[in-house]
Amino acid sequence: MKLKISILLCLLLIPSWALAVNKPIKATTVSISLVDGMAVSPDGDIYIARRAHNVISRIDQKGMLVNVVGSGASGYSGDGGPATQAEMNIPAGLTFDRHGNLYIADRANHRVRKVDTKGIITTVAGNGTAGFSGDGGPATQASLNLPSGVVVDPKGNLYIADRSNNRVRRVNTRGIIQTFAGTGSDGYHGDNMPALKATLDKPFGLALDKDNNLYIADRGNNRIRKVDSSGLISTVAGDGGFYYIGDNGPAYRASIAGPTGVAVDGKGNIYIADRSNNRIRMVDKLGMIRTVMGTGQQDYNGDSELARETNLHLPFGVALDKNGDLLVIDRSHYRIRKLIMKGNKVTTLAGNGVKQFAGDGGPAQGANLEFPHGIDVDSNDNVIFADKAHYRIRKITPKGIISTIAGTGIRGNIGDGGPALKASVYPMRLRLNHKNEIFFISPSGFVSLVRKVNSKGIINEYITTGDAGYQKAVLASGSGASTKSEITVISQFSDLALDKKGNVYLADRINHQIRKLYPNGKIKTIAGTGESNYFGDGGPATKAAFRDPAAITLDDAGNLYVADAANNMIRKIDTQGIISTIAGNGKHKDSGDGGPALEASLRSIDSLAFNPDGELHIVETNTHHIRKIKKDGTIVTVAGRPGIQGNFGDGGPATRAMLKQPSDIAFDSKGNMYITDMGNNSIRKVDTQGIITTLAGAGIYSAGWDPEGEHTEILFGNFP
Repeated sequence: MKLKISILLCLLLIPSWALAVNKPIKATTVSISLVDGMAVSPDGDIYIARRAHNVISRIDQKGMLVNVVGSGASGYSGDGGPATQAEMNIPAGLTFDRHGNLYIADRANHRVRKVDTKGIITTVAGNGTAGFSGDGGPATQASLNLPSGVVVDPKGNLYIADRSNNRVRRVNTRGIIQTFAGTGSDGYHGDNMPALKATLDKPFGLALDKDNNLYIADRGNNRIRKVDSSGLISTVAGDGGFYYIGDNGPAYRASIAGPTGVAVDGKGNIYIADRSNNRIRMVDKLGMIRTVMGTGQQDYNGDSELARETNLHLPFGVALDKNGDLLVIDRSHYRIRKLIMKGNKVTTLAGNGVKQFAGDGGPAQGANLEFPHGIDVDSNDNVIFADKAHYRIRKITPKGIISTIAGTGIRGNIGDGGPALKASVYPMRLRLNHKNEIFFISPSGFVSLVRKVNSKGIINEYITTGDAGYQKAVLASGSGASTKSEITVISQFSDLALDKKGNVYLADRINHQIRKLYPNGKIKTIAGTGESNYFGDGGPATKAAFRDPAAITLDDAGNLYVADAANNMIRKIDTQGIISTIAGNGKHKDSGDGGPALEASLRSIDSLAFNPDGELHIVETNTHHIRKIKKDGTIVTVAGRPGIQGNFGDGGPATRAMLKQPSDIAFDSKGNMYITDMGNNSIRKVDTQGIITTLAGAGIYSAGWDPEGEHTEILFGNFP
């Protein structure tokens, strides 16, 4: 009987909406992937916002994890109903009020939502439109822009880090919203002045101390700011430098790098997620700063008996549990860690260290992608793309359902002769032939491979740069000495094109040549002398020179087009083998829209493709936009803003949207354009009316990255 009563009492302490959602599982065995928010409930349970999964999970005090908010699908729905059935879009900051209501910064929905103690979800701020409006009126009618942090004071006032509006806003108990700090302009100004006259730069985490002073992780300014109860703002940590210096000295003279989280304990100590320094730092009541966790190194070295010896990787948030121990989102180690203050020991509370691959079998918008690269569309309008860093080739049906069609998720080139789903792959550029067979380029050490997945799903190697026949073709073409070594000829495939006769065209960017592989295995150099130069227009392509032919494509008539990338030009080889330049004046600039393509400046040309109307489209990756050459020979931008990177514009004209390192494009039979928006880890779609949307990907707002796909450098406002 005592056991039954104990169980009942335990259940009464857990909100009803957290029960029977799914089967609880030990938190340390779960792949939690990227976590963007964390809060501790009044009863001591830990809640985490799992951005890639669009769910909020609860970790109870026995270490068991269960999902309590969100269906897992990416979107906006569910208000007025059970939180477990709602859709969110990249949930971020979390907080509880004193009654146990949970508040969620539903970031990409540009809203703040509330889950009450009965498990019903509602929107309490934001109308869903990114922007700034509504001060002085109902918060639900106001526009927010990527809200990222939330906190509630004892009176029930809600504070929102309205990140991309460079403001902190407050919603009072009557639901009226006002700006609390920040003018809306980004920058650093206004210390010791009213907070409404100060400037912030992408404010992130928020915290309140026992005296209701508000602390702001002013990420873009590399500072922690404080707004006191009289409304004056000051800097409590950070001198603005994006590096690590200053421990054991005054916090305002120390440098912190991109802080994203802040917490304050009952003694007034301030804890900072010093994200890009891979450290947690503390500012004591005297204003002195020191590191309490992290070495600055990012390699995972396990839990340590000493917190200062435990490595962190881009720690994102901090919170204090009911015992006063410090909780840390060790974001890019995919774990939640705890610093036990008595003894200074570190333990892991959640996460198995694996960034989970997710989304197959469901809507593509809810899937996570990692550096999508090559893309094409089959005859049934299925979108086929290389999910490069997930080491898979995936398919999106016309109904928007995503699945894997090649690759196990292990990088490599193993499995030839068997099912593609059981092979290891590393896909880069890919193209489909008229039989819907997939040909894709894959690197393997110093060798480039082309592998083929046939219509039955069987994978095989098709050709490599190490093949004797290919090596012989390179040598026979008179390549320059700089492309040879004493051991073998060095060569690299940068792109491929396929015609209906079964011929495969290969761009060899190192040798500055184009080769043709016939169905009978014969290989012939059809363009380029091997010299790195620019000449030959008007004559045979075999006597012309290129500099870094990065991309190729064919038109319906069989003419071949070459992105002569280092020459900043596009060249055409007609069916008679005669070469000419059709776009680019040779200058490495962005200019010329609205005028003749030959007078325009191009740069970083990484892909070419024709739409069904026969217009050539050009992907300029490092300038984040896509252009096309119209039938009259003029060039215009059709997607992205030249030279500006970001993740913005869905639902509006593609020419006003922002892309980030677009890698490749393809068209379906209706003329819709699909873009591998590599830097945003998404597939974007531009319809025939020029309206852009996100077709696939959880919309990761990363700005820079390292080889593992993690953010490393602040380059633009829409960062994670």
